[in-house]
Amino acid sequence: MKRNLLVVLAALGILVLFSGPAMAHHGVAGYDMTKTITLHGTVTKFDWSNPHVVVYLDAKNDTGELQHWTIEFASPVHMVRAGWSKSSMKTGDDISIDTHPSRNGAPVGITSTITFILKTVVNGQSLPGRSE
Repeated sequence: MKRNLLVVLAALGILVLFSGPAMAHHGVAGYDMTKTITLHGTVTKFDWSNPHVVVYLDAKNDTGELQHWTIEFASPVHMVRAGWSKSSMKTGDDISIDTHPSRNGAPVGITSTITFILKTVVNGQSLPGRSE
């Protein structure tokens, strides 16, 4: 009986030990979630894959300098629930996108959570914003 209890406690300890890094991957600590910026530019790549859909775009900053942005969305399954598909955009499309920028000033942002996507307009057409 004591051996079974010891095995169960050891398994729980291992689970707790490794669950922290797994949860940290899905955090938004690197992004300023209190700030939303709008980028306007051209899609350079649309990566429809797990674990997150990613849009790469070129957009000019306030001084006119071209920046290469990486914008993270939710997983493909959540994007489908919101009404998106792998053909929602393609390389060369004109894009205007609201995003929460990184805290360190790097040209990366996050645009969605599991149930909500900030405003995204591709070639003048708004893409869906809710996956509920």
